[in-house]
Amino acid sequence: MMLLQNEVILEVDSVSKIYARNRAVTQRRLGKTLAKVLLGRKYDDSATTLQEGEFYAVKDVSFSLQRGEALGIIGLNGSGKTTLLRMLAGQILPDSGQITVAGKTASMIDLTAGFQPAASGRENIYLRGAALGRSRAQLEAAFDEIVEFSELGDAIDAPIASYSSGMAMRLAFSIVSTSAPDLLFIDEVLAVGDFRFRQKCLARVRALREHSAFVMVSHSMNDITRFCDRAIVMNKGNVVFKGESEKAVAFFESEFDQQPNPLVDNRLSHVVGQFFENNEAISNVATFWSNANGDRIKTIKQGEELFFNADFTCSIKSKNLILGIPIWSQDGVYITGFSTDQGSKSIKTDKHGRASVRLRIPNLAFNAGIYHSNLAIVDGTEFLWRKPNEVLTVTTGTRPHWGLVTLPSSWEYFPYRPNAELV
Repeated sequence: MMLLQNEVILEVDSVSKIYARNRAVTQRRLGKTLAKVLLGRKYDDSATTLQEGEFYAVKDVSFSLQRGEALGIIGLNGSGKTTLLRMLAGQILPDSGQITVAGKTASMIDLTAGFQPAASGRENIYLRGAALGRSRAQLEAAFDEIVEFSELGDAIDAPIASYSSGMAMRLAFSIVSTSAPDLLFIDEVLAVGDFRFRQKCLARVRALREHSAFVMVSHSMNDITRFCDRAIVMNKGNVVFKGESEKAVAFFESEFDQQPNPLVDNRLSHVVGQFFENNEAISNVATFWSNANGDRIKTIKQGEELFFNADFTCSIKSKNLILGIPIWSQDGVYITGFSTDQGSKSIKTDKHGRASVRLRIPNLAFNAGIYHSNLAIVDGTEFLWRKPNEVLTVTTGTRPHWGLVTLPSSWEYFPYRPNAELV
């Protein structure tokens, strides 16, 4: 088949989906939808008219996707991104709008769903492959490749029920990824198995991009910027941003990624320790982050100059006043800490006990994410104050990044040295 460079594979036109908050309303909506489908009627305006107890899970979404393009869908939990992906994949029907697909599709949503536990891996290749629309002849031709890629070996003849979750995921990924789809739907499945196997999966996805289009939902902003040309940001069912993937990630991180997460907050509370304040010793505490222009900020881009500012009053005669700032990532990983005693100087206060301190970080190495910190004030080894600072959001810089920090570095290139020791 000739591949057309500008061939539109997916067209989404004003698609909406309505859900209900209770079973009775759901059944009423479902009855109306089934009646229209069975009678072959087109959706009318009533399909998108909210009834009591209903809400938009997805509202009026439109976009198109060409062969070789990749679109990311970003959003907080409950924003509608998975509902949209399931509609695109044909797993649920929209209440209004039109989804047009040109070509063969494959879905990496709930990868192991549809496996028969009592059947062997071999049998499930044919069962799952048939569900994807592949003939037995096609599956027989691809069988060796599927088994080899999954690395299951002799276990292919064991029942799926005896597989670990990782083995089942590897087999499911191998079946779907060898189907050569024109359009692929991906939902958080780029981390299958151990590190080495994940690299195989990532390489396979990159290869699929050469002749396929794909739509990917992911909470990993690195995956979105690495694999997707464009991205949309969703909030409460609406598309609130469309554009290049890096710009979409920056928008999401600055607008939505600071919203509270009870699970994360609970985990952080166990990591950062207890807060403490001795108001007889320390008072009038004020802290804020600022940029190179002196503006107070909550968000900064990776690689920019960052300042932390603290003002306070110390009402006791101190011996060795020290200020410290430990910093944690959103998931509770202790990243680093800064302390005034790193400069071998104790904080000096004026005759009223007041002090203003500023920390300068000339080139912020933190990668994109949410960062939590405390202000700790101690006199020698005695804590006088320990309270949280305002949350800082770091958005994506111009270079690719991995892990939690990107340290200053440079590469040099030399003529080949044949006598260099082999690794």
